[in-house]
Amino acid sequence: MLKFDITRAQTRFLDPFKKFETSTLVIETRKDPLSGDQARVLSFRARPLGPIDHQAYIERSQERPCPFCPENIERMTTRYLPQELPEGRLSQGGATLFPNAFPYEAMNAVLVLCREHYLRPSQFTPDMLANALSLASLAFKRLAKGQNYASVNWNYLMPAGAGLVHPHFQLAAGKAPTRFQAALRGHARAHARAQEGADIAADYIQAERQAGERWLGRLGPAAWLTPFAPRAIFDVMALIPGDKGLLDLKPAQIAKLAEGISRVLGFFEAEGVGAFNMALHTQLKPGAGLPCMLRLVSRVDIPPMGVDEINYFEKLHDEMITFLPPEELAQRLRPHWAG
Repeated sequence: MLKFDITRAQTRFLDPFKKFETSTLVIETRKDPLSGDQARVLSFRARPLGPIDHQAYIERSQERPCPFCPENIERMTTRYLPQELPEGRLSQGGATLFPNAFPYEAMNAVLVLCREHYLRPSQFTPDMLANALSLASLAFKRLAKGQNYASVNWNYLMPAGAGLVHPHFQLAAGKAPTRFQAALRGHARAHARAQEGADIAADYIQAERQAGERWLGRLGPAAWLTPFAPRAIFDVMALIPGDKGLLDLKPAQIAKLAEGISRVLGFFEAEGVGAFNMALHTQLKPGAGLPCMLRLVSRVDIPPMGVDEINYFEKLHDEMITFLPPEELAQRLRPHWAG
């Protein structure tokens, strides 16, 4: 049985904005049974973010040649060794993949999504995203042999850690899971032991669908929802049950996953989320124990002072903070999910 734990605490003070009358605020601490994440949902509201403005990043990016643009990619990006990949790079439908010059993992590749130097979040079409995910799957099959765990990652623009404006994924694969993947795998294995082999992803989906508060819907193989213990102010998750990974998905299923990503990005732009991170966690062989999960999280500056949404709680206490309850986020996202 999955437990969605919430503990609540109250704090009181004399509020100068209410003529020093007493204000009482509630702080929720939540622990997610799927990931083990612990997050705090605060009862005060951040201001609306307003329209996104990327002009400063675009202008700065034009001060030097972009290695990912079509006229430069051949001479300015890395190639694989001939014995690893005879063609040097992988290309498909306008996307190109090559080794990361600054690797984080045994297999670490850069996947340039498109020829365009800059796209707004709403301009990433399902077809473009499906093509990129399909190329990522092909790359793992050809270049990550012997590895067990992988991820498809995306830093969209500089507040999210991107080094270049030109849209690109980073693929990583290794024998051992990352810390997050290890925790996710650990909870999946513990659940299977306690529930006679039960699939934690399937049970989590069923519980969230029955609860309804954070549920968005299903698209192809994935269930979409807002996580119980979010990792950011805006946090949206896709979860695929059944011991499947990216390499197990058929083209039509990848297309549905891409459609979900595109819907979320359109919502992000409408809400003023101008930077985000994405990670698709996947096992590379059946039975590795890692549920297939995709997360899209905001990286925003909170008005009016431009405060980063990440602070000491996340960086030094391994707890996340949000001002937007995931139930409210799901309610706001559902109109973009209709159809």
